[in-house]
Amino acid sequence: MNLPSDFANLRLSRRQVLTAFGLTGLGVGVGVLAACAPSAPPAAAPTSAPAPAATTAPAPTAAKPAATQAPAQAAPTTAPVAAQPTTAPAAAGVLKTVPRNQTFTAIQGGANGTNPDFANFNVRTVGGSVNGWHSGALQTMAEPLIMFDVLTGEYENWLAENWQYNAESTELTLKLRKGIEWSDGTPFTSKDVVYTFNAVRDGQDKMVHTAEINFLKEAQAVDDLTIKFVLNKPNPRWWATTLTSNHGVVEQFYPEAIFKGQDPVTFTFYDPAKGWPIGTGPYKLVQATAQQKVFDLNPNYWGAKTGFKPLPKVQRVIFLPNQDDTLATQKLINNEIDMCKIVPVPTLKSAFAQNAKVITFSGQDPPYGYTDWCPISLGFNDSAPPFDKPEMRQAINFAIDRTKLVNLAEAGAGVLAYHQFTPYAWFDKFDQAIKPTEQKYGLDAVAHPDKVAELMGKLGYTKGGDGMWADSSGQKPNMKIAVPDWLKNYGPPLSQQLRDAGFDASFDTSPGLDTQVQTGEQALYFGCQGPAGVKGMDPYFMLSIFTSQYYRPTGEPAPISWATSRYRNPDYDAVVEKISPLSVDDQKTLDYFTQAMDLWFRDLPMVYVSQLIIRYPMNTTYWTGWPSKDKPYGFPHSWQQELMKTLFALQPTGAA
Repeated sequence: MNLPSDFANLRLSRRQVLTAFGLTGLGVGVGVLAACAPSAPPAAAPTSAPAPAATTAPAPTAAKPAATQAPAQAAPTTAPVAAQPTTAPAAAGVLKTVPRNQTFTAIQGGANGTNPDFANFNVRTVGGSVNGWHSGALQTMAEPLIMFDVLTGEYENWLAENWQYNAESTELTLKLRKGIEWSDGTPFTSKDVVYTFNAVRDGQDKMVHTAEINFLKEAQAVDDLTIKFVLNKPNPRWWATTLTSNHGVVEQFYPEAIFKGQDPVTFTFYDPAKGWPIGTGPYKLVQATAQQKVFDLNPNYWGAKTGFKPLPKVQRVIFLPNQDDTLATQKLINNEIDMCKIVPVPTLKSAFAQNAKVITFSGQDPPYGYTDWCPISLGFNDSAPPFDKPEMRQAINFAIDRTKLVNLAEAGAGVLAYHQFTPYAWFDKFDQAIKPTEQKYGLDAVAHPDKVAELMGKLGYTKGGDGMWADSSGQKPNMKIAVPDWLKNYGPPLSQQLRDAGFDASFDTSPGLDTQVQTGEQALYFGCQGPAGVKGMDPYFMLSIFTSQYYRPTGEPAPISWATSRYRNPDYDAVVEKISPLSVDDQKTLDYFTQAMDLWFRDLPMVYVSQLIIRYPMNTTYWTGWPSKDKPYGFPHSWQQELMKTLFALQPTGAA
């Protein structure tokens, strides 16, 4: 749902408000849902066919594939109920049919049924990060050195067989497993790892998704299976931030033989005739269009050949672009997809009522998902006026009633937040240590209009005849808030609360704004930052994303996708730097943490409002073995690398 930027103004119709909160469409019953959803997708969407007949997609007029081309190039069809075969075109003809009950289909990436970055498979380019590599290839083709389970703090060595630090935590030596191969059959060696890390180190000022590459002095190939990472200063948590599936550099390895000679900052790594992209994971890309990406199981997957992992039971993985909540959830109810986009609570409840096979991480019970490591905030470009003034950011904070905002946006199933950390159990001592600091700076659950007026007055603002704050020249602060589609339920109540406090606020859910947030050109934005509360990383990492090492001038992308605040405070930097060489259990870590957070709360680089509850609905008609609160082996999250664990774990139900 794309809403106009002035949607948040006071002139809201009842229909607009209900739509924004997910209270129409799915919330009005089966009959209306069926009437609202089209009987077949539009021409631009993936093809749909009634059961039980199969359809065959025409072969495109593409270049003939080279020998390295993936063998099965197929486009999916979706079936409402029956296990109907899916077929997809290869670069030169239809090659393979896969039944619906052997196919896993998820919605992720793009917007309005299309994915503009479908042909970009380089995660470190701006376009290739969210809608490119992250939409399908990351979860099927990319294997990390270490697979992380954020929910439990446990990890599994994956491409890495073992690793260890030296005594000073300035060097980390890692040994790869034997027999790892790229999907084209060529060996994956230490040279590929070394090339990737050094290339990202050299391009970190222009790339995204670089993790903590700034700590790397050099990656060295000791032999074909051994890598030595030499750091420029001690960092005992670098393994967790940079070598794991938790958004480390290992989200994508660059094959040296292909990337050498290319510009890794701009190279899109897509050429079907040459078999690109390639990865080490259990699937190969067989089709990429604006409407879908198709990945087929690689029978020669190295993990199965060496005994590391069995071949997944899922034969085909399809990633479809995001679309309207009603249409997306209707596909889930009709058993056409197995994993939906994040949807609001009222939409979930309606889906449960219409299909008993639909579940979430917590089944069909509140909170209808799990607490993610990415707390939700209202962010600013802290270097751009008027948000470069701490008083302005504090005034905006005091305009927000967190309780009302979160209850409205989360349908009563939300959790409040005041800072950048997720309250996992191990983090409790840190959380308790900063409670007095929160009280010192007046952070609580309700709005304080008197404090808003006091702070805005100090900044020289007065209210005009329309009740909105303006400076001495009559200029109102630009309060257009970029809100991503998956958080759109926050848009109306957030902007309304700000308007009630005198800020001329509106919100915009246009899909292209996320790029402008990364470059700072969209100065006010709603979203989340992580990985927060992750054992092995925090508190240092989430403190560090606000240090000036990640500052970039407006117009240049943030090197880490969450480090978008462009906040600079030398005193804050100095305290956080002291934490860098310390372990999380060192008492000095807690002491420096409280000092850093005192400065952070004083300046308030971002205004946090709630914890992120991930509510991905899943369908158990064809597949069982999903991660759950009873079996939290990983995130059931279609955007993250951990989804690969789900693909390995899923078992067919036998449904036809």
